Amino acid sequence: MKAIKQAIRTKRPNGTHQAIVCVVCDRVIIGEEKVCNISTERLEENRHRISVVAYEEFYRKPLHPLLVEQYSVEGLDRLLLSPRAYREGVNFECCQSCNSGMQPSKAKKKGSKPPKYAIANGFVIGHFPLS
Repeated sequence: MKAIKQAIRTKRPNGTHQAIVCVVCDRVIIGEEKVCNISTERLEENRHRISVVAYEEFYRKPLHPLLVEQYSVEGLDRLLLSPRAYREGVNFECCQSCNSGMQPSKAKKKGSKPPKYAIANGFVIGHFPLS
């Protein structure tokens, strides 16, 4: 039964299946964990927390251009986001933890850190280039 539920959750409108990945932390959302939607507007409201600039200012070192490229999402330039997350229009899939960490009340606080497991919170791991 769990396998059936998971297969139904991962089915996309075009009939294909894609893993459910959080746009903010790049984690695969499995099992019964709640899947939230986060808008590009909400992501932009948190730019000062999840951008390349915010990362570089906090860690006081430049982020390698290859990592910036690997965590780029079309239309949201210079934000550290997962390109593996499913997008439908202006909404991305997001885990409950990151969704609550990206609420407007937290976005408005000066000096507010990114959500705990966010890519921009030091979890820029990336992958080896093919060449």
